Amino acid sequence: MDRFSLELDAARRFAGFAPAPQPGPRPPRAVMPRGTAAYWRFDAAGLPGAGAAGRPVPDGAVVRDLSGNGNDLTVTRLHDSAAGALTWSDEHHGDQPAHASLRFDGGKSPDRGAVLRTAAGARLNAAKFESGYTIEVFLKLPEPFEGDHAWMGILSWEGRSGDAGKSSGWSPDEPTCSLNLSPERFLQYVVYPVDRDADPTSWSHTLPTGRWTHVAVVNDGRRTVVYVDGSKIARNPTQPSKGISTLGKPFAIGGTQFAERYGQGYYGWIGDVRIVSRALRPAEFMTPS
Repeated sequence: MDRFSLELDAARRFAGFAPAPQPGPRPPRAVMPRGTAAYWRFDAAGLPGAGAAGRPVPDGAVVRDLSGNGNDLTVTRLHDSAAGALTWSDEHHGDQPAHASLRFDGGKSPDRGAVLRTAAGARLNAAKFESGYTIEVFLKLPEPFEGDHAWMGILSWEGRSGDAGKSSGWSPDEPTCSLNLSPERFLQYVVYPVDRDADPTSWSHTLPTGRWTHVAVVNDGRRTVVYVDGSKIARNPTQPSKGISTLGKPFAIGGTQFAERYGQGYYGWIGDVRIVSRALRPAEFMTPS
């Protein structure tokens, strides 16, 4: 008997006459489990005055931390970037709580972009998460993915690892915690834990372009596991990892510093971002299961 298989995208194939129902937005209170340290979204709930798609988000605009912990973010353009470096968008992941995002137009030669940073003294700046943490972000890379965006930052804490007393053998100018994209579009999550000099680093497969992705970084106080679209990536480190060696400096979305300087900014869309001060199970992620 002959056998064959045929790949079928049922949602796309039947969309013309039997479209899959799309979930509506969820209110902030529905997605803040016990231990939520910070939660940001870019609809009117999180970004008062959010405008029409394509409208620039001005410098100084404030994105509210809906957890109530005071970790509000303020918009800053990098290197005198133009208004188009950060715009509001109604694009979103199908399972994202808020139906809105920000479109970042970062790049190199010359460096450009925008970042959203916590204020000096924000509670999140010095949080070390020694009992564990979960960091989630929805993101989308453009299609086509044009230009050189190697090692662009998605989110990070500012400050030099050397100033935290860490010496992994590479560079003391690297920040203590960051989520970045390699030249091959691999996710890189690197963290300097509180209990050792090593920098356990997770690496994903190549991220797709033109579609939304959910990323979750989960640490249980012993080691870190990164999930992409609910699945563990293959290259999670086996080294122990406890907490984050923060230095009391701002947390940022849209870029990663090196030697306490931002170069290029992120290129693509970022949706809801949530940080919880404990390890969550995949069933507790912002993507309903």
